Amino acid sequence: MKYGRLKGGSIEYAPDNIVKADGSVVSNPSEETYLAAGWKRIAGETPAAEEGKKVEESGWRETETTLERVYKLVEDEAEKPAPRVFSKLKLVAALKAADRWVLVKTWIEEKGYWDYYLAAQNFREDNAMFTDALEALKSYTGMADAAVEAILSKCIWEED
Repeated sequence: MKYGRLKGGSIEYAPDNIVKADGSVVSNPSEETYLAAGWKRIAGETPAAEEGKKVEESGWRETETTLERVYKLVEDEAEKPAPRVFSKLKLVAALKAADRWVLVKTWIEEKGYWDYYLAAQNFREDNAMFTDALEALKSYTGMADAAVEAILSKCIWEED
């Protein structure tokens, strides 16, 4: 069993020996001795992580006699797939085939992104301008996520 106390949001672990007010030293103190000296029992176990997530400490919950570590589940960046990269040429061809290119081109011009479009070789799905373009495509055309994904899945850029 471990004992400790919070100091500035961090845990300070109790020593193996307690020095009492009268100067005597208690080796292998009991729970009552730790509690009387102001230490609290450290409770709680690390929960199991869900798939694609990892467990991180997020703080402490304190009661009169215990300190319980609080955890949170966060996305595991190591498990997260790399953002997809789309071929500009394939995207234009797919949008033309879906009769959506004129809308996208008009949106690009209205936003003042034409120079960026011309300079781009490919598009990453985590790029803010690309994300904005996808949202605009959906809102202007009423296309569902599945329809947009059907187009995107055919346009993934592959190195030769």
